[in-house]
Amino acid sequence: MASMKKEVGENIFSDTRPVKTRLWEIRNSYKYLMIVYISAIGIGIDSLLFSLLLGMESFRKAYGYYDEATSGWVIRAKYQSGWNGGSFGCQVLGAFFAGWYNDKFGRKSSLAISCIITIIGNTVAITAPVGHPINLVMAKCVIGIGIGILVSTCPVYLSELMSPTLRGIGSMGINFSICFGQWIGSLIYFGCSKNYTGIDDSTGYKIAFGIQYLLVGGYLLLFWFMPESPSYLIHRGKLEEAKAAIKKLYHNKNNTEYDIDSHYEILIKEVEEEKMNAESEKEVSYAELFKATNLKRVVLSIFALTGQLWVGVSFVLTYISYFFELAGVSSSIEKTVGMFTLCVGGNLVSYFVIERVDRRVLYIGGVALCTIMNLLIACVSYGSSQAAAYTTVVFVFLWAFIYEATVGPLTYALITELPQGRMRAKSVAITSNVNSLCSFGLGYLIPYLFNPDEVNMGARIMFVWTGTGVVLFVVMLFFLPETRGRTANEIEQLFVNKVGALKFKRAKFDEDDKLIMSSVGKEVSQA
Repeated sequence: MASMKKEVGENIFSDTRPVKTRLWEIRNSYKYLMIVYISAIGIGIDSLLFSLLLGMESFRKAYGYYDEATSGWVIRAKYQSGWNGGSFGCQVLGAFFAGWYNDKFGRKSSLAISCIITIIGNTVAITAPVGHPINLVMAKCVIGIGIGILVSTCPVYLSELMSPTLRGIGSMGINFSICFGQWIGSLIYFGCSKNYTGIDDSTGYKIAFGIQYLLVGGYLLLFWFMPESPSYLIHRGKLEEAKAAIKKLYHNKNNTEYDIDSHYEILIKEVEEEKMNAESEKEVSYAELFKATNLKRVVLSIFALTGQLWVGVSFVLTYISYFFELAGVSSSIEKTVGMFTLCVGGNLVSYFVIERVDRRVLYIGGVALCTIMNLLIACVSYGSSQAAAYTTVVFVFLWAFIYEATVGPLTYALITELPQGRMRAKSVAITSNVNSLCSFGLGYLIPYLFNPDEVNMGARIMFVWTGTGVVLFVVMLFFLPETRGRTANEIEQLFVNKVGALKFKRAKFDEDDKLIMSSVGKEVSQA
């Protein structure tokens, strides 16, 4: 295979070779990326496990009460709201900590801290005595702090460990980890439900809680071998360490093809461009995110990430098992596992399209299709026949595949591409915080709207996500810029020069990587 060697300083983003060729060239980095991906699997398990366990009668009996109206065991909505809303609320604390810590001390130790906190939280959950659901709320709050750190650090760390020409693929990998974690969670739930059927048997749900030890424990064992983020090291002025980190990531005795010098030079160039546009040489503060073009970039990132909620992920994926059970769908556990298997398939499809199809097309198209599915699910819910129930299953499966092939993974590419490099950690932290606050509110609201002993909207709740999906579609149609194939330096210039979102794709740059103003309909300023 031909080498990629270039003159030092030449822009490596000019590489037009096939994606698979470039992926082969960086194969040495995969072992490090996989360590981060494994730690992120815990996000998926945590996001789903408690809600899946609502479908396990032994769990509901242990922490709930017998409801005469439904002739079954029910956990009170206030406790469901507590462990969902409380978890998301504590994720805010974790994300704020991560934004500060990541810039001060680096990415890899931040993940280690999150893993330790998650282990403590899961220990509290496993030891929660029967009849004390408040202990589960406390456990979820502790886990929430760890997840907040994890979800704010992983996208940044992955994007900065990946080759600059393939950052999108690196960042979106976190969604695959989350989805894979949800799939594992559904398999654990399936296995425990089938093998521990006694209504007083606590073994099943305790095994489900304990699986987190394996995942986060794996990162704690291996993080000593991880390289620090080269971008972080350059921003801290540790240039030799940055170059050593790049070499560790991409070179070994069997693979010396990757052009380390070009990678290093492009990171240096990005930092220099950002410093030119920065208001101050001082350390990055949260206040700087809300000034000038940074504010626009943060708002766009927030819309991109919370867009997952706008199309209904907080209900469809979180409550799916309980939803199938209440809808009267037979073999609901098997169908839940089937849906998450389909989600994994959708994620795999996204890897083939992320660098071949424009970000705008994937994201906005995914929002449109998910919104249509939401409307269809809500309309079909008025039917009471078995045929209506299975039609709902089909639409839910379609929603899941579309979401995991488009909006779900693409979000993580966007929230790392849109901010300045020097602001990336804090931007992702703020974005994650807003997402957690929205999830916090939904975590309290959804059980009251959905539960049979409360408002009992059932699947008609999907009308809500239909409305929010329409709003998101309109906003992103006019304001989401195209970032595919753009360097961080190019994106920086486009924002600084206030180029409209619809003109990002047509922008051209000269041989010195400077924006050609006429390509975006702007006049060249005269000195």
